[in-house]
Amino acid sequence: MKALVLASILAVTSLIGPVVVKAQDAPLEVNADAIKVNLERQVGKRVRLRLTSGQDIEGTVVAVGAAGVHVGRLVGTEFFDAVVRLDQIAAVIVRVR
Repeated sequence: MKALVLASILAVTSLIGPVVVKAQDAPLEVNADAIKVNLERQVGKRVRLRLTSGQDIEGTVVAVGAAGVHVGRLVGTEFFDAVVRLDQIAAVIVRVR
């Protein structure tokens, strides 16, 4: 039943046309430099970085540069900070609610 309702909604919305998403509705940016742009928006906030190696680093974004991000107050090692190369970040995970 739920699948039928979902299929009906998708069919109707495809007939109506594309949905426009306002900037305030989409807190995350998706483009060529998405990692850097999203990290700049999270300065002072806690994030989890999934690295290309599969490792996670969680902490507070202190600063974002051209090639790296400074992450402070690392979870599990609160007295340590890290600098992570932007090209080694596979995903930026943020809490939105």
